[in-house]
Amino acid sequence: MGFKASKKREQQAAEPVGRGLPIVPSAALEAWYKKQLKDMTYSMLEDYKKMILGEVKSEQGKRFYATDALFTTSFNSVLKSLQQRWGKIFEGFAEKLAPEFVNKVDGQATSATLHSLSIAGLKAPVATYNAAVANVLQASVDFNHTLITGLASEAHEKIHTAVMLSLTSSNPEEQGMGGIKAALVKAGIDSEKRINFIAQDQTSKLYSSLSDERMEQNGCDEFEWLHSSAGKFPRHTHVEKNGQIFKLNDPRFWTGPKGDQGPPGWAPCCRCKRVPIIR
Repeated sequence: MGFKASKKREQQAAEPVGRGLPIVPSAALEAWYKKQLKDMTYSMLEDYKKMILGEVKSEQGKRFYATDALFTTSFNSVLKSLQQRWGKIFEGFAEKLAPEFVNKVDGQATSATLHSLSIAGLKAPVATYNAAVANVLQASVDFNHTLITGLASEAHEKIHTAVMLSLTSSNPEEQGMGGIKAALVKAGIDSEKRINFIAQDQTSKLYSSLSDERMEQNGCDEFEWLHSSAGKFPRHTHVEKNGQIFKLNDPRFWTGPKGDQGPPGWAPCCRCKRVPIIR
């Protein structure tokens, strides 16, 4: 028996009747978060520099570098004291800053999303604090708390390693006060890069999650993907999505290269945007 073509046609999605504005993470909020992290981290690094170089310049330090006498115990004592002091400071700092950052993003992401939905034609869009939103907010507070305290521990480990190498390394660039000073400079550079990444990544990710929740609450389950074109090396998977319309929970977001996965603004350093679509 031959194949008989079906007369039933697949139903096509209705044409969009409303298109919102691109939902763009706040650059001002990202800059604010970045400044808070940098100010505290630089204060810590200055304290490390003062205490460590003070120990090097002490009479015991001068004798060590002049005679090769044992000096490890003294340095370990200074580093342990610094680690304990700044560990406590960063713990209290994270306890305050993480929820403050998340609350600020919540307010701005919600405002931007509701405004976009109103431009798309939705009358009086609302924001509801349901279990899904509460979970997003708490998870972000917890994760940012970990990231903030991690800045102190990461910098400490690098400085500790450099100080120990200054006492034992056969590499002239790592030896003595010169090696310590170079390590402190590098710790500052590395910390700044890490902070820049955290501020951009967390602002963008939280905007992404909250805007999706607010859209879904208001019955909008589709958006247009806008590629940012801001990077020197654009992700080809994101370029391909540019201009396409997706459901909020489209499984295709989680396929392909791991570093490209997620909705707009989710992948590391992604500045792509979503535009709400109303049908």
